[in-house]
Amino acid sequence: MVSRRLAKRSLAIAKANAQASADAALTIAARTQNLLASGGRESEKAREARLMVQEKVDAAIEGAFAAQAAWGAFVIKAAFGAMRTPYDVSAGLAAIAEAASAPARRKVRANARRLTGAKAWR
Repeated sequence: MVSRRLAKRSLAIAKANAQASADAALTIAARTQNLLASGGRESEKAREARLMVQEKVDAAIEGAFAAQAAWGAFVIKAAFGAMRTPYDVSAGLAAIAEAASAPARRKVRANARRLTGAKAWR
């Protein structure tokens, strides 16, 4: 049986991933429109293209380091006996997944806000 805490955490992760998907769609739409628009300065378009790639690299590196730190904490807890139940293992693995994906979710949210000018998002 799934514990209530694990179910709530799983729902929160699913909600965050769904929000990131919507943010990514907005970002892609805004960037495509800006990059394909006639006129405008080529230097601004090139800057946005470079920024697009650099943000992905930054998010991947941050996510990898965060996942490694969370994995280290998980292993230390397991080594010292803090992993006593299947729930503890599930919670530890969920923490690793959250740590790995959080930087990408932050970047995609910031990009959607910056490119669309939306201020009312939570």
